[in-house]
Amino acid sequence: MRLVRVVREFLPFVLTALRDRRRFLVVGGSRTVTESEQRARAQDVRQTLLDLGPTFVKIGQVLSTRPDIVPPVYAEEFAMLQDAIPPGPFGEMDPAAVPGLDLDEFERFDTDPVAGGSLAQVYEARYRGQRVAVKVRRPGVVDLVETDLRVLDRLIPVIARFAPRRHRFSLRNLADDFQTIILEELDFEREGRVMAEIRENFADDETVVTPRRIPAVSSESVLAMTFVESTKITDTEALRRAGFDPKDAARKVANAYFTMGIDHGLFHGDPHPGNLGLDRRGRVVIYDFGMTGRFTPEMQEAILDLYLAAVRRDVDTIIDTLIDLGALDPAVDRASIAYVLRLVIADLEGRGVTDWRDIIEEAMAVLQSFPFRIPPDLMLVIRVGTVGEGTLRQIDPEFDFIAAAREFLAAHGYLGRGVEGLTRELRDDALASAQSAVRLPAALETVLDQLARGELSIQGLDLQAPLVAIGRVLAYAIITAAWVVGSSILTDTSPVFGAIGYAIATFMTVLFLLSVRNARRAG
Repeated sequence: MRLVRVVREFLPFVLTALRDRRRFLVVGGSRTVTESEQRARAQDVRQTLLDLGPTFVKIGQVLSTRPDIVPPVYAEEFAMLQDAIPPGPFGEMDPAAVPGLDLDEFERFDTDPVAGGSLAQVYEARYRGQRVAVKVRRPGVVDLVETDLRVLDRLIPVIARFAPRRHRFSLRNLADDFQTIILEELDFEREGRVMAEIRENFADDETVVTPRRIPAVSSESVLAMTFVESTKITDTEALRRAGFDPKDAARKVANAYFTMGIDHGLFHGDPHPGNLGLDRRGRVVIYDFGMTGRFTPEMQEAILDLYLAAVRRDVDTIIDTLIDLGALDPAVDRASIAYVLRLVIADLEGRGVTDWRDIIEEAMAVLQSFPFRIPPDLMLVIRVGTVGEGTLRQIDPEFDFIAAAREFLAAHGYLGRGVEGLTRELRDDALASAQSAVRLPAALETVLDQLARGELSIQGLDLQAPLVAIGRVLAYAIITAAWVVGSSILTDTSPVFGAIGYAIATFMTVLFLLSVRNARRAG
């Protein structure tokens, strides 16, 4: 029985974790676990996931990008599951066992797999004189996955009961989201449609290419496509021999993913090295579209707003956007989360952290203390960033993911949009200040005129001369400040008007300094 086997395999790890909290399960103090012991345990869990098959391999792959649930050492070990599934023997690919696979439709079908994954294998074949790749779903995998999902449905409530309180919310939502993700990956008809759509999105882009689906020999369990040769993106020596600069290749890959996520709204969700290459023309080749994400226009805007708010350190907008994305409960304690986020931003800036994974880990450590969940598409964004950064660092060890994102946004006008938004906010504030600055000198002038005419006095004090001088100093100071702020804003949108504003601000500064000198004499 599958449930019994899963429980038997994981029970020792659960008991060990519980004993770390209380040495004798219900009594006793906690145990100190060294990093080497944690690493050994993580390796054992990874091997257990491999032994249990496709569903649990996928769970490990997903957990490798969830720093809010698993410690970093486990995430590192689980990340190795990306390329851990060896291809199976061709005997498994008997047409009787794989609905939709008819070898007679192909002129040639190579029985040695060119790639293997937890859910499928890829073979090279020839169809109508054309070299093609054929992705074939592993026989029996659908029944196994559906059985495992039922097992997880029964185990998650138990696991959540013993898990730390801060993890319970994330665990329940992860289970729901994982079911959607893995069932979508098993549907090759869906994958073929997505691959065709992404190919169409890049039709006018000479830097990216994807295989073309061949519908006549494709089905729910078989996906035939054109064979696109490439050099593995992390084989830097081969890239150099082919005349390509690995640093340039890394930038191309990053820009391809920024384009998919920000411009197209439909993006490839699994950027590990086995799914990326560079063809003879230097184009980025993307393979395997089983894991993809799609943004609605509203979600695209929200993701962009979230990044721009982070650039501006605008904590209130960050919170608003996380609520809009469904990551935070609308009833969250805004004051508390704002305070903590400001501390995190200050800490990251102080340490000069620029790694995507480090930033996500810091953010997750904070947010998991609140009613927080990661929606499936947002989880995929985190995965793309985490896995993608690791891949890009293999190509270019100095690659800065955050800086590359900033450059892309600036080059495509998105960063300017954020600046314009900030400029509008500053302009509104400056306009309100300028209006006050205009009204205040007039009011001060009225008071000063009354003092000069002797119409305003305070018994026992002779304030006429000093108040007149101080009032003028204050008026010039306010007007000068308003012109400086206004000119700074104008410079971003109209350098000419900004320069004129600075000239007026300079003139007002001279008047201000003269008024200060006169005030000292009056005093």
